[in-house]
Amino acid sequence: MASTPILLLLLATAAMAGLRHAGATEYTVGDSDGWTIGPNYLPWSQKYNFTTGDTLAFNYVPRQHDVYRVTRDAFQTCEPTAGQTVRKWASGRDVVDLAATGDYYFICNITGHCLGGMKFSVAVGAPPPPPPSPPPPSAFPTTVPPPPSSGACGRHLALPDLARIAGLAAIGLWISLLS
Repeated sequence: MASTPILLLLLATAAMAGLRHAGATEYTVGDSDGWTIGPNYLPWSQKYNFTTGDTLAFNYVPRQHDVYRVTRDAFQTCEPTAGQTVRKWASGRDVVDLAATGDYYFICNITGHCLGGMKFSVAVGAPPPPPPSPPPPSAFPTTVPPPPSSGACGRHLALPDLARIAGLAAIGLWISLLS
């Protein structure tokens, strides 16, 4: 059946995509304190290793706080202008995707909050590569068996012969999958 290899390829691709997404983590900003006045967000932002695909969850009281993703300059001054605001959130339960590598800067834009410490930045890196797959177990012994005891007849296959047989068997299996 010709569609079998295509189906196997699609399943492998879906499995790899699932593994990549499975490694993503959602971080609650400020942990149990949430996004509010008081906590020092610098140590919080430095204790995690953020990678692409992770998300930040901002939990706060709406209208008392908000979340602005801003440029570095706006982060430093706590006064974002229109061109320095990347995005705004104000629902009280905002989830921000860290979709690309780079530095992300966040502030609360309620008057005085950023200057009071409601700001942090994170450096987002690429996720580590998946661990290598273990090699498949050998189907054939790696050592040549001892010669037969005297009086036995027949020919033993050498290791190169066994490799050729294994290669032919794999080709035959592949052809049977294609048909």
